[in-house]
Amino acid sequence: MGTGRVARRDAAVVRRDAAGLPPTSYAVLGLLAVADLPMSAVELKTRAEFSLRFFYWAPAVSHIRKELTRLAELGLVTATEVPAPRVRRTLVHEITDAGRTVLRNWLDDLPDDEPVVLKDPVLLRVWLGAQGDPDRIVRLLDQHLERTRAAIDDLQWGRRRAREMGLDNVPRLRHSRAVGDYVLRRLYAELANLTQLRDEITCRPTEPRPPTAGPPPLHEYDDDDDDGDRDGTSRSDEHTGTRG
Repeated sequence: MGTGRVARRDAAVVRRDAAGLPPTSYAVLGLLAVADLPMSAVELKTRAEFSLRFFYWAPAVSHIRKELTRLAELGLVTATEVPAPRVRRTLVHEITDAGRTVLRNWLDDLPDDEPVVLKDPVLLRVWLGAQGDPDRIVRLLDQHLERTRAAIDDLQWGRRRAREMGLDNVPRLRHSRAVGDYVLRRLYAELANLTQLRDEITCRPTEPRPPTAGPPPLHEYDDDDDDGDRDGTSRSDEHTGTRG
């Protein structure tokens, strides 16, 4: 398909140079590998919006172009100019055999103990909610609930579309399908958790604890059980051992 501007390079050299690639480079390689057809940066962005963004992130088109340039220089993707409807010409990219090898090596070499980093700005703001406007925190949760519902709708639409196109039984898409199902289950759980979190904040307000109070007790006990304490037992111990 046209003349790609990629020269063949020694496999060992490619592996060495690819050692410093960031995870997003492999995400772009993965999109091309799963699609298994030439795609432009805009098309890759669209694919990322319906897949990667639910569990990793969907890079901007400019970021994808930057990664494609890097991958092309390493010989991991081809870059070919083709006619386009809205512009005179555009670049489409396709993963090479070297690209598939590098992607496979990265998957095999991935450390088993690599930490999963969770950074949730919504939960961070809720955690600090006592320092600001409580009503603003509730509105923030409402907005996040709407975004979560919209994400569920997008995933459900994608599943229906895949069935219509006969992609739901394609063997090579089994893993991406399974991840999509996993993400959908996680989003439904997130929806339930967010709803419960909102209810807890709006219906069960608590007074802030003094900074010197330390962590709250695991159980709450009556304050008037001095008589029982004198002989080493409390009133609650006489019945159940503890209360709470």
